Amino acid sequence: MAFKNEYVPPLEQETSEFLKKAREILRMGFSKYDAWTVDRERDMVLVHLGFSRDYDGRENWSFLDRKGKYFLGTSLLAKSEISPEDIAITRTFHYVIGGGDIAPDAETIACIKEALREYKDWGVISDYKRCQLTLIDSRNGKEI
Repeated sequence: MAFKNEYVPPLEQETSEFLKKAREILRMGFSKYDAWTVDRERDMVLVHLGFSRDYDGRENWSFLDRKGKYFLGTSLLAKSEISPEDIAITRTFHYVIGGGDIAPDAETIACIKEALREYKDWGVISDYKRCQLTLIDSRNGKEI
């Protein structure tokens, strides 16, 4: 089953019980720069944590599933348009353990990859319908 990548409007971000609980677990406040996407059927949340003023390809994310919460980072290595509907993206991937975060198991990493693939380049506002995503483990340089 693919990650649904459902757009969450700002008002719902503030009023939804599901997202209030997710925000509490992730220990997040409100930022207009955060982009929330959810898969309510599987109780998963992917949050893109805004952009820095000097964007250099590094991005921070929080991911929440039924097993736990995860803080991860990616760095954009390559991005190219394959067709008007398809994009190819290569990112490095690493996770951070601390503050209650746990190391993701193989199943969770697969869900994170699926969520990032569905996020594409700009989440639900992306112009692309599909993404060929390659994730490279920053610890060993191998494809995930």
